[in-house]
Amino acid sequence: METADGVVLVNPGGSWKGAEAIHEVLKTLTVKPVTHVIDTGGQDHRWLGNGYWKAQGARIVASRPAVDDQKARGSLQMTALRQLIDDRLAGTEPVYADIVFEDRYDLETGGIRLEIFHPGPAHTPGDSFVLLPAKGVVFTGDIVYVERILGVSEQSSIKEWPSTFEAVERTGAGHVVPGHGHATTMARARADTYDYLVNLRDRIAEHIENGGDILGSVEVDQSAFVHLEQFDSLARRNAQTAFQQMEWD
Repeated sequence: METADGVVLVNPGGSWKGAEAIHEVLKTLTVKPVTHVIDTGGQDHRWLGNGYWKAQGARIVASRPAVDDQKARGSLQMTALRQLIDDRLAGTEPVYADIVFEDRYDLETGGIRLEIFHPGPAHTPGDSFVLLPAKGVVFTGDIVYVERILGVSEQSSIKEWPSTFEAVERTGAGHVVPGHGHATTMARARADTYDYLVNLRDRIAEHIENGGDILGSVEVDQSAFVHLEQFDSLARRNAQTAFQQMEWD
């Protein structure tokens, strides 16, 4: 987002070179500097580009749970990325936020106001969303996936993710920029994220109530969402992770 003073960037990219590539694109659009970068969570692509922007003079903003998650998983993420992208990770080092907030941070800069919220865990413990109220736009980070199936991972919360989505929905924003997928409507965001989560949680609860085990959890009915990309590779894994989290609730 361009302001009178510079650019506010939502998410820095997943490495030094990734951030540098983003910057090259920005330079074709504006000569203004990036003044602030908002980390919307603890996944590698939500924060490992921080070092590049810090070197350009930007201030980094993140929720405290996001920073805690980054510190807890950063070493593993760096190891995985070294295997995945090899020398393209050059220059990347874990760099944490300058501005750390608990539940909400209002950023006013260059004539615009951004409201940053951490309502609770979702895909990661520190997921946040960024509201541009003057335009009715919300940037959701990994709270919202559209077009492709979301991933319920070890660090995710099948219990609290739906209520975190509801906080996004309460903004009333007419334009949703999801963490994965194209810009969309709130109705589409609900259909692809909230409805999927609630269905998965309900089906797993029913499976547990009927005495089912983790091996059988992969067979719970998720067929209403088979149209989502990567369904075949993630749906059964999501079911097992949801079972593990819900078994002793």
